[in-house]
Amino acid sequence: MNDQAQRLRELARRHELTRAPGDDDARKPQRDHPPKSIAITSGKGGVGKSNVALFLAAAFAAAKRRTLLLDADLGLANVHILLGIAPAGTLAHVIDGACPLDSIITAAPGGFDLVPGASGIERMANLDPGRLAMLRREFSRIENRYDVLLVDTGAGIGSIVTLFGSTADLTLVVMTPEPTSFADAYAMVKVLNERRSQRIGVIVNMASSEREGTETFDRLNALVLKFLKHPVEHFGTLPYCREVAQYVRKQRLMLLEKGDSPFARRIQGMARRIGHIPVRTKNGFFERLWGRGRGDEVQGR
Repeated sequence: MNDQAQRLRELARRHELTRAPGDDDARKPQRDHPPKSIAITSGKGGVGKSNVALFLAAAFAAAKRRTLLLDADLGLANVHILLGIAPAGTLAHVIDGACPLDSIITAAPGGFDLVPGASGIERMANLDPGRLAMLRREFSRIENRYDVLLVDTGAGIGSIVTLFGSTADLTLVVMTPEPTSFADAYAMVKVLNERRSQRIGVIVNMASSEREGTETFDRLNALVLKFLKHPVEHFGTLPYCREVAQYVRKQRLMLLEKGDSPFARRIQGMARRIGHIPVRTKNGFFERLWGRGRGDEVQGR
Protein backbone atom coordinates (compact mmCIF):
# COMPACT_ATOMS: atom_id res chain seq x y z
CA MET A 1 0.00 0.00 0.00
CA ASN A 2 2.86 2.40 0.86
CA ASP A 3 4.59 1.56 -2.44
CA GLN A 4 1.42 2.42 -4.36
CA ALA A 5 1.00 5.70 -2.48
CA GLN A 6 4.59 6.60 -3.28
CA ARG A 7 3.99 5.79 -6.95
CA LEU A 8 0.95 8.05 -7.02
CA ARG A 9 2.83 10.91 -5.36
CA GLU A 10 5.62 10.53 -7.91
CA LEU A 11 3.08 10.54 -10.76
CA ALA A 12 1.49 13.72 -9.45
CA ARG A 13 4.91 15.36 -8.98
CA ARG A 14 6.03 14.49 -12.53
CA HIS A 15 2.72 15.75 -13.89
CA GLU A 16 3.26 19.15 -12.25
CA LEU A 17 6.86 19.35 -13.47
CA THR A 18 5.92 18.66 -17.10
CA ARG A 19 3.11 21.22 -17.26
CA ALA A 20 4.03 24.64 -18.52
CA PRO A 21 2.86 27.55 -16.33
CA GLY A 22 -0.79 28.27 -17.10
CA ASP A 23 -0.97 25.29 -19.45
CA ASP A 24 -3.91 23.04 -18.56
CA ASP A 25 -3.43 20.80 -21.58
CA ALA A 26 0.12 19.64 -22.01
CA ARG A 27 -0.82 16.41 -23.76
CA LYS A 28 -3.05 17.23 -26.72
CA PRO A 29 -4.31 20.31 -28.55
CA GLN A 30 -7.79 21.45 -27.59
CA ARG A 31 -10.64 21.30 -30.07
CA ASP A 32 -13.29 23.99 -30.24
CA HIS A 33 -16.18 21.58 -29.67
CA PRO A 34 -16.75 18.56 -27.43
CA PRO A 35 -16.11 15.00 -28.61
CA LYS A 36 -18.80 12.63 -29.81
CA SER A 37 -19.86 10.66 -26.73
CA ILE A 38 -20.93 7.02 -26.91
CA ALA A 39 -22.00 5.01 -23.87
CA ILE A 40 -21.70 1.23 -24.19
CA THR A 41 -24.02 -0.52 -21.77
CA SER A 42 -26.04 -3.70 -21.26
CA GLY A 43 -28.97 -4.96 -19.28
CA LYS A 44 -26.94 -7.88 -17.90
CA GLY A 45 -23.32 -8.90 -17.54
CA GLY A 46 -21.56 -11.51 -19.63
CA VAL A 47 -22.68 -10.23 -23.03
CA GLY A 48 -19.27 -8.91 -24.13
CA LYS A 49 -19.94 -5.22 -23.44
CA SER A 50 -16.38 -4.29 -22.43
CA ASN A 51 -14.91 -6.17 -25.39
CA VAL A 52 -17.21 -4.23 -27.73
CA ALA A 53 -16.07 -0.97 -26.10
CA LEU A 54 -12.43 -1.96 -26.60
CA PHE A 55 -12.98 -3.00 -30.21
CA LEU A 56 -14.70 0.30 -31.02
CA ALA A 57 -11.93 2.30 -29.30
CA ALA A 58 -9.29 0.50 -31.38
CA ALA A 59 -11.33 1.01 -34.57
CA PHE A 60 -11.72 4.75 -33.97
CA ALA A 61 -8.03 5.09 -33.15
CA ALA A 62 -7.09 3.20 -36.34
CA ALA A 63 -9.23 5.70 -38.26
CA LYS A 64 -7.09 8.53 -36.81
CA ARG A 65 -9.78 9.69 -34.39
CA ARG A 66 -8.36 10.81 -31.06
CA THR A 67 -10.17 8.46 -28.71
CA LEU A 68 -10.64 8.29 -24.95
CA LEU A 69 -12.16 5.22 -23.31
CA LEU A 70 -13.50 5.76 -19.79
CA ASP A 71 -13.98 2.60 -17.74
CA ALA A 72 -17.07 3.71 -15.83
CA ASP A 73 -18.06 0.31 -14.46
CA LEU A 74 -18.00 1.41 -10.84
CA GLY A 75 -18.60 -2.07 -9.51
CA LEU A 76 -16.35 -4.33 -11.58
CA ALA A 77 -13.94 -2.24 -13.63
CA ASN A 78 -11.93 -4.58 -15.85
CA VAL A 79 -10.89 -2.86 -19.09
CA HIS A 80 -7.26 -2.54 -18.02
CA ILE A 81 -7.27 -6.25 -17.10
CA LEU A 82 -8.56 -7.19 -20.55
CA LEU A 83 -5.61 -5.25 -22.01
CA GLY A 84 -3.02 -6.67 -19.63
CA ILE A 85 -2.27 -3.18 -18.27
CA ALA A 86 -1.33 -2.41 -14.66
CA PRO A 87 -2.06 1.34 -14.33
CA ALA A 88 -0.27 3.34 -11.68
CA GLY A 89 -3.55 4.98 -10.66
CA THR A 90 -7.28 4.66 -11.23
CA LEU A 91 -10.37 6.83 -11.09
CA ALA A 92 -10.66 6.03 -7.39
CA HIS A 93 -7.35 7.78 -6.73
CA VAL A 94 -8.56 10.90 -8.55
CA ILE A 95 -11.79 10.91 -6.54
CA ASP A 96 -9.76 10.59 -3.33
CA GLY A 97 -7.52 13.51 -4.36
CA ALA A 98 -4.36 11.37 -4.48
CA CYS A 99 -3.43 12.44 -8.01
CA PRO A 100 -4.74 14.53 -10.93
CA LEU A 101 -6.74 12.98 -13.78
CA ASP A 102 -3.93 13.57 -16.28
CA SER A 103 -1.60 11.31 -14.35
CA ILE A 104 -3.83 8.22 -14.65
CA ILE A 105 -4.69 8.54 -18.36
CA THR A 106 -2.98 5.51 -19.87
CA ALA A 107 -1.89 4.93 -23.46
CA ALA A 108 -3.56 1.66 -24.43
CA PRO A 109 -2.48 -0.84 -27.10
CA GLY A 110 -4.22 0.24 -30.27
CA GLY A 111 -3.48 3.94 -29.97
CA PHE A 112 -6.31 5.19 -27.76
CA ASP A 113 -6.24 6.61 -24.24
CA LEU A 114 -7.80 4.89 -21.24
CA VAL A 115 -9.09 6.25 -17.93
CA PRO A 116 -8.84 3.13 -15.75
CA GLY A 117 -11.76 2.49 -13.46
CA ALA A 118 -11.70 0.79 -10.09
CA SER A 119 -14.02 -1.71 -8.48
CA GLY A 120 -16.24 -0.66 -5.64
CA ILE A 121 -16.39 3.13 -6.09
CA GLU A 122 -20.17 3.47 -6.06
CA ARG A 123 -19.63 6.37 -3.65
CA MET A 124 -19.21 8.44 -6.81
CA ALA A 125 -23.02 8.64 -6.73
CA ASN A 126 -22.90 10.57 -3.46
CA LEU A 127 -19.89 12.83 -3.76
CA ASP A 128 -19.69 15.95 -1.68
CA PRO A 129 -19.97 19.25 -3.65
CA GLY A 130 -16.23 19.93 -3.49
CA ARG A 131 -15.18 16.63 -5.02
CA LEU A 132 -18.01 16.80 -7.53
CA ALA A 133 -16.81 20.21 -8.70
CA MET A 134 -13.22 18.91 -8.89
CA LEU A 135 -14.24 15.96 -11.06
CA ARG A 136 -16.31 18.18 -13.31
CA ARG A 137 -13.34 20.54 -13.80
CA GLU A 138 -10.86 17.72 -14.41
CA PHE A 139 -12.94 15.87 -16.97
CA SER A 140 -14.27 18.99 -18.69
CA ARG A 141 -10.69 20.20 -19.08
CA ILE A 142 -9.45 17.09 -20.85
CA GLU A 143 -12.40 15.97 -22.97
CA ASN A 144 -11.93 18.54 -25.75
CA ARG A 145 -8.60 16.94 -26.59
CA TYR A 146 -10.49 14.05 -28.16
CA ASP A 147 -12.69 13.37 -31.15
CA VAL A 148 -14.48 10.42 -29.56
CA LEU A 149 -15.33 9.64 -25.94
CA LEU A 150 -16.38 6.04 -25.25
CA VAL A 151 -17.88 5.27 -21.83
CA ASP A 152 -17.94 1.62 -20.79
CA THR A 153 -20.68 1.61 -18.15
CA GLY A 154 -21.58 -1.07 -15.68
CA ALA A 155 -24.29 -3.61 -16.50
CA GLY A 156 -27.85 -3.33 -15.25
CA ILE A 157 -30.36 -0.53 -14.83
CA GLY A 158 -28.86 1.18 -11.79
CA SER A 159 -29.06 4.96 -11.52
CA ILE A 160 -25.38 5.62 -12.29
CA VAL A 161 -25.41 3.34 -15.34
CA THR A 162 -28.52 4.95 -16.79
CA LEU A 163 -27.22 8.43 -15.97
CA PHE A 164 -24.14 7.79 -18.12
CA GLY A 165 -26.32 6.29 -20.84
CA SER A 166 -28.88 9.08 -20.94
CA THR A 167 -26.17 11.75 -21.11
CA ALA A 168 -24.31 10.43 -24.16
CA ASP A 169 -24.92 11.42 -27.77
CA LEU A 170 -25.51 7.73 -28.47
CA THR A 171 -26.15 4.82 -26.13
CA LEU A 172 -25.32 1.37 -27.46
CA VAL A 173 -27.06 -1.50 -25.70
CA VAL A 174 -25.10 -4.73 -26.16
CA MET A 175 -27.17 -7.91 -26.01
CA THR A 176 -27.05 -11.55 -27.08
CA PRO A 177 -29.84 -13.71 -28.56
CA GLU A 178 -30.38 -15.45 -25.19
CA PRO A 179 -33.85 -14.91 -23.64
CA THR A 180 -32.44 -13.46 -20.41
CA SER A 181 -30.33 -10.96 -22.32
CA PHE A 182 -33.34 -10.07 -24.47
CA ALA A 183 -35.47 -9.33 -21.39
CA ASP A 184 -32.73 -7.29 -19.73
CA ALA A 185 -32.02 -5.33 -22.93
CA TYR A 186 -35.69 -4.35 -23.12
CA ALA A 187 -35.58 -3.24 -19.47
CA MET A 188 -32.51 -1.11 -20.22
CA VAL A 189 -34.16 0.51 -23.26
CA LYS A 190 -37.27 1.21 -21.19
CA VAL A 191 -35.32 3.00 -18.45
CA LEU A 192 -33.23 4.95 -20.98
CA ASN A 193 -36.46 6.09 -22.63
CA GLU A 194 -37.81 7.21 -19.27
CA ARG A 195 -34.62 9.22 -18.79
CA ARG A 196 -35.08 10.70 -22.28
CA SER A 197 -31.91 9.27 -23.76
CA GLN A 198 -30.99 11.10 -26.94
CA ARG A 199 -30.41 8.12 -29.22
CA ILE A 200 -30.40 4.39 -28.48
CA GLY A 201 -28.72 1.77 -30.62
CA VAL A 202 -28.41 -1.99 -30.26
CA ILE A 203 -25.53 -4.36 -31.03
CA VAL A 204 -26.37 -8.06 -31.03
CA ASN A 205 -23.26 -9.93 -29.91
CA MET A 206 -22.35 -13.63 -30.04
CA ALA A 207 -25.00 -14.46 -32.63
CA SER A 208 -24.82 -17.76 -34.50
CA SER A 209 -25.51 -15.98 -37.79
CA GLU A 210 -26.40 -12.64 -39.32
CA ARG A 211 -29.99 -13.85 -39.59
CA GLU A 212 -30.18 -14.64 -35.88
CA GLY A 213 -28.81 -11.20 -35.04
CA THR A 214 -31.32 -9.44 -37.28
CA GLU A 215 -34.23 -11.51 -35.96
CA THR A 216 -33.19 -10.82 -32.37
CA PHE A 217 -33.08 -7.09 -33.02
CA ASP A 218 -36.39 -7.12 -34.91
CA ARG A 219 -38.16 -8.84 -32.01
CA LEU A 220 -36.73 -6.33 -29.53
CA ASN A 221 -37.59 -3.34 -31.69
CA ALA A 222 -41.15 -4.61 -32.22
CA LEU A 223 -41.60 -4.81 -28.46
CA VAL A 224 -40.10 -1.36 -27.98
CA LEU A 225 -42.37 0.15 -30.64
CA LYS A 226 -45.46 -1.49 -29.17
CA PHE A 227 -44.95 -0.39 -25.58
CA LEU A 228 -42.49 2.53 -25.68
CA LYS A 229 -43.35 4.09 -29.06
CA HIS A 230 -39.72 5.05 -29.78
CA PRO A 231 -37.74 2.72 -32.06
CA VAL A 232 -34.16 1.72 -31.41
CA GLU A 233 -31.50 1.42 -34.14
CA HIS A 234 -29.61 -1.69 -35.16
CA PHE A 235 -25.90 -0.91 -35.30
CA GLY A 236 -24.90 -4.39 -36.29
CA THR A 237 -24.45 -8.04 -35.38
CA LEU A 238 -21.24 -9.63 -34.14
CA PRO A 239 -20.97 -13.39 -34.61
CA TYR A 240 -19.80 -15.73 -31.90
CA CYS A 241 -16.02 -15.88 -32.37
CA ARG A 242 -13.91 -18.39 -30.47
CA GLU A 243 -10.80 -16.29 -31.07
CA VAL A 244 -12.23 -13.41 -29.03
CA ALA A 245 -12.25 -15.58 -25.91
CA GLN A 246 -8.76 -16.88 -26.70
CA TYR A 247 -7.37 -13.33 -26.93
CA VAL A 248 -9.19 -12.31 -23.73
CA ARG A 249 -7.39 -15.10 -21.89
CA LYS A 250 -4.09 -13.85 -23.34
CA GLN A 251 -5.01 -10.25 -22.32
CA ARG A 252 -4.45 -9.07 -25.87
CA LEU A 253 -6.67 -7.06 -28.19
CA MET A 254 -7.66 -9.28 -31.10
CA LEU A 255 -8.21 -6.42 -33.55
CA LEU A 256 -4.53 -5.47 -33.38
CA GLU A 257 -3.49 -8.86 -34.73
CA LYS A 258 -6.54 -9.71 -36.84
CA GLY A 259 -7.26 -6.31 -38.32
CA ASP A 260 -8.20 -7.68 -41.75
CA SER A 261 -10.53 -10.43 -40.48
CA PRO A 262 -14.29 -10.40 -41.22
CA PHE A 263 -14.91 -9.78 -37.50
CA ALA A 264 -12.65 -6.72 -37.52
CA ARG A 265 -14.32 -5.38 -40.65
CA ARG A 266 -17.69 -5.57 -38.91
CA ILE A 267 -16.34 -3.51 -36.04
CA GLN A 268 -14.85 -0.99 -38.46
CA GLY A 269 -18.21 -0.69 -40.20
CA MET A 270 -19.92 0.00 -36.88
CA ALA A 271 -17.34 2.68 -36.06
CA ARG A 272 -17.92 4.37 -39.43
CA ARG A 273 -21.66 4.46 -38.84
CA ILE A 274 -21.24 5.79 -35.31
CA GLY A 275 -18.91 8.44 -36.70
CA HIS A 276 -21.87 10.02 -38.50
CA ILE A 277 -23.87 10.51 -35.29
CA PRO A 278 -24.06 14.26 -34.53
CA VAL A 279 -22.76 15.75 -31.30
CA ARG A 280 -25.73 16.59 -29.13
CA THR A 281 -24.96 20.12 -27.84
CA LYS A 282 -22.06 22.51 -27.52
CA ASN A 283 -21.77 21.47 -23.88
CA GLY A 284 -19.49 18.50 -23.30
CA PHE A 285 -20.49 15.12 -21.91
CA PHE A 286 -19.20 15.86 -18.42
CA GLU A 287 -20.79 19.29 -18.31
CA ARG A 288 -24.12 17.61 -19.04
CA LEU A 289 -23.41 14.68 -16.73
CA TRP A 290 -22.86 16.76 -13.63
CA GLY A 291 -25.10 19.63 -14.68
CA ARG A 292 -25.08 22.37 -12.08
CA GLY A 293 -22.90 20.44 -9.68
CA ARG A 294 -25.31 17.64 -8.66
CA GLY A 295 -24.47 14.04 -9.46
CA ASP A 296 -28.05 13.05 -10.29
CA GLU A 297 -28.87 15.94 -12.61
CA VAL A 298 -28.27 16.23 -16.33
CA GLN A 299 -28.16 19.69 -17.83
CA GLY A 300 -31.14 20.54 -19.96
CA ARG A 301 -33.35 17.79 -18.54
